[in-house]
Amino acid sequence: MTYIMYALGWILKMFYYLTRNYGVAIILFTVFIKLALLPLDLKQRKSLAKTQQIQPLLDALQKKYANDKEKLNTETMKLYKKYDINPMGGCLPMLIQFPIIIALYWVVRKPIFYIMGVSAGEIWRIAQSFNAWATQNIELLPVTMVKNGVFEALTYGKSMAQNTFGNFEIQVAQLLHEHQEILANPIVASLELKPIDFNFLGMDLSETPSLGKLFGLLTGSTTEINREMVMLWTIPVLSGISSFISGKLSQPKTEKVDKNIVLAEADQPKKNPSSMSSMLYFMPILSAYFTFQFPAAVGLYWIISNIVQLVQQLLINKLLMPKYSALIPEGDIIDVKKSRKNRKK
Repeated sequence: MTYIMYALGWILKMFYYLTRNYGVAIILFTVFIKLALLPLDLKQRKSLAKTQQIQPLLDALQKKYANDKEKLNTETMKLYKKYDINPMGGCLPMLIQFPIIIALYWVVRKPIFYIMGVSAGEIWRIAQSFNAWATQNIELLPVTMVKNGVFEALTYGKSMAQNTFGNFEIQVAQLLHEHQEILANPIVASLELKPIDFNFLGMDLSETPSLGKLFGLLTGSTTEINREMVMLWTIPVLSGISSFISGKLSQPKTEKVDKNIVLAEADQPKKNPSSMSSMLYFMPILSAYFTFQFPAAVGLYWIISNIVQLVQQLLINKLLMPKYSALIPEGDIIDVKKSRKNRKK
């Protein structure tokens, strides 16, 4: 995981110094990652398309060997092998993307280390310089750093309990940009730091959208509501909407079959469409909730990732899915449907 974080940090750093805009860097970074994973995505979709095509054959095996699970597994694997289908092919891209999301979270949360390039052995200097400035400028600090009007000095140590600095590193990085007098402290002068500007389209991507303030607004409380906070709320909203549309498009379409070969309703394996429908609505809600827990930069990554996924889905559905579907001989599918229909008669 550490090597993944170093690699992602280097890529994001490269895009930032090319564009000098953190939001644009996140967008370019997301497109880069999605294109890098495109071959795996195509492999996944090809596997899913072929699995959909042979579903009548799988259903026939399940009915034939309903009382012999071992034989069912053997015949199912033979069927997969015959049509060159990897039953785990659809899972691989998801398994690869999961550590990337986790690594990206830490890269975004720790920009001083991964993007500004301050080594772990030197970050204590940033912490001390920041603490000295913050105690004299409490009114300039984010509300998350102040408790009952008091700023508690951030600590930096090897263990999580000792490292309160890490919990606020992205906010500290933004304050380094806004108040560069922090860098005038002799203790950090030798580091030659290049601060990062997290502002993008009126939003501070280092901040986390406030779910509590949103609930407060819905109940009539407008305390501490400002334009920037409202702008940050668009991140979870767009994350949920883009996730819903992406999920909607990725749902398999029901194909029309000739009436002479369609299976009788009673003979068809029972489906549970309600589970797919519930996931279609549950995942966008979960996506929106998660973006309330992370800095807005992570939410922006998720939104752009969904948008790129939408574009890829539309292009693949139009250009490649017909080719993938044609990989399974249609005669095999029709034969099994006719066979089952004749048995029903």
